[in-house]
Amino acid sequence: MTIPKPRHLETPQETTERERCEQWTEELFRTSPMVRFMAKHLTLLDCNPLSLLPPLPPLPSSSSCSSFSSSSTATPPPEPKLVITPCPPSIAGGFSPSLPTEPTSASAILICSNRIFSKSHLQDTLSHEMVHWFDHCRFLVDWSNLRHHACSEIRAANLSGDCGFAREWKRRIYGFKLQHQNCVKRRAALSLLINPACDGDIEKAERAVDEVFESCFGDTRPFDEVSSVG
Repeated sequence: MTIPKPRHLETPQETTERERCEQWTEELFRTSPMVRFMAKHLTLLDCNPLSLLPPLPPLPSSSSCSSFSSSSTATPPPEPKLVITPCPPSIAGGFSPSLPTEPTSASAILICSNRIFSKSHLQDTLSHEMVHWFDHCRFLVDWSNLRHHACSEIRAANLSGDCGFAREWKRRIYGFKLQHQNCVKRRAALSLLINPACDGDIEKAERAVDEVFESCFGDTRPFDEVSSVG
C-alpha cells in the first residue's frame, strides 16, 4: 500500500482534495446504503473498517537521557484502517490484506484523494475495496493464488458499482449486450496484472478470470442478489 504522504508536505490542492475525501467518506458511512451495508457485514466478521489498526510494538525512545529508565520506549499511535492520501496517478484506491500471522481485521483500505473525482466515485471505490475485505475476512483468500484473487476481483467489480452504466460511459466504453459481464471480466483482468504471480501477462490474467468467472460472478454474498446493490 502507498505510504501516506506527510500532511506538511502536501500541496494546497492535495490538502483540499484529501479534506474533501475525508468529508465524503464520513458522509457515506452515515448515509450510503451500500457503504453502511458492507460496513455492517465487515463488523459482523470482526473487521470493522472504522476501528483502528492494532498498535505496533513499542519503539526505542529517541531520548539520549536514558539514565532514568534503561527500557524507555515510545509506542507509536494506532493507525486508521481507512487511509486517505494523495497517490501516484495510476490508482484510485486499494486493499491491503493482513499478513498470514495477523488477524484479518488488521487489514486496511487506501483511498487516493487526488484520484477521486466525485462522491459517487468514492462510494464505488470504497464498496469495491470493502468487498475485497469481506472476502479476506470471510473466506481467508490466498492473494498469491491467481484464481483466488480473480474471484475476489470479479465479485468486487460486479457488486460495487464499478461496472455501472455511468462509470462505463465516463470511460467511453459503450455497449448494451452483456456489457456488465464484459466490464467485470475486463476490470478483473486488469486488476490481476499487479499480482506478481501474473507477471504482467494479460493473457494469463484473462485465463484466470475465465476459469472462475461463472461461479464467482454468481456469488453475491453478503447481498441476496446484484440488484440489491443498485
